[in-house]
Amino acid sequence: MHILWLIMGLLGAIWVFWDTRKQGYTRESSVRWAIGTFLVPAAVIPFYLMQSTLRNKFRRSHPTGPRDVTSNISLKCPWCGEFYQGNPEHCPHCKKELKQD
Repeated sequence: MHILWLIMGLLGAIWVFWDTRKQGYTRESSVRWAIGTFLVPAAVIPFYLMQSTLRNKFRRSHPTGPRDVTSNISLKCPWCGEFYQGNPEHCPHCKKELKQD
């Protein structure tokens, strides 16, 4: 029975270590989470899952990467004078080619 708890704790620690590395934690932080999971899994795993969910929610609502701002810019067609958005190959109004090599 003790062996089963040991194996479950070890598997939980490995999973937490792998998951923290996947989420971008430092190696040191991942090792701390894994050790805590191995020693006190009943307390650490629920706390880890809770803070991990909150962290992912925060990341989704506050993106830090580059954004495409060109899709919101209106450009004027040189052929018909109508405005269009985005980066199409042909004007959506007159259908003439906009991109030239």
